[in-house]
Amino acid sequence: MKLTLSALTVALAALPELASAGFAASCSWSWQEPKYVVATCAKKDGTPWRTRQDMNLCVGVDRFTGRLVSRDTGNAFLECWNTRKDGNTDLKSTCWNWDEEEVRGNLNIDAYMQNLDGWLWCHGHRSAPY
Repeated sequence: MKLTLSALTVALAALPELASAGFAASCSWSWQEPKYVVATCAKKDGTPWRTRQDMNLCVGVDRFTGRLVSRDTGNAFLECWNTRKDGNTDLKSTCWNWDEEEVRGNLNIDAYMQNLDGWLWCHGHRSAPY
């Protein structure tokens, strides 16, 4: 399939429409055990949209430090506990490190979570309606 210059121009012109909003600035959220962020996010037209993201698709655990890290299909919440929301951007949790010690840490999810027209996205994973 050939991509013409006019098709490329149309595709590039659509990019502002596809731009995403910052998660913390455009969503209110809560933590739902065992592994979900439930959020109400503003769509492009300003209407609210309720959605739920499986955070095991977005967060992992650094095996050596026991800290939460942004990671595609990280499955952190199979290994961590006492997870909770802290402020509007952080998740706090307790996990095991390499030496089997409990480590309490947090992760700023605003750094990698995006609101794309009401849907939450992380590492290419889109949230589900809720």
